Amino acid sequence: MIASLPTPAILRRYIDASVEPPLPALEVAWDAEVGERIWELPEGVCVVGPAPRVVGIKVERGPRDGLSVRLRWDRNFFAWDGLTRVQVLTSSLAPLLRALGHDLDRLLGPPAFPSRGRAA
Repeated sequence: MIASLPTPAILRRYIDASVEPPLPALEVAWDAEVGERIWELPEGVCVVGPAPRVVGIKVERGPRDGLSVRLRWDRNFFAWDGLTRVQVLTSSLAPLLRALGHDLDRLLGPPAFPSRGRAA
């Protein structure tokens, strides 16, 4: 997993109406240090290449603590339903979102149904 990424320069903010539903999107320029790599996305999806120059993302809480994630990655669009916080946090989405200035705790929120520990 990628530990961290530098903050990119944001060239443009817009609503990407080419996907349904439309997503907030950014056109960004990354530092030369961010070269080609394997980007591990949820559910075993991998993208090989440089960091995206166009990225749009929307994360929503679904039923039973599941997360619905819609992702625009350059010309590609990915959609996942029922992801767990762990799936998002252990993927390349976490450092990407941090680099783009998103507060992951606020974005992903606390579990709606906290697990109950067993009494010892």
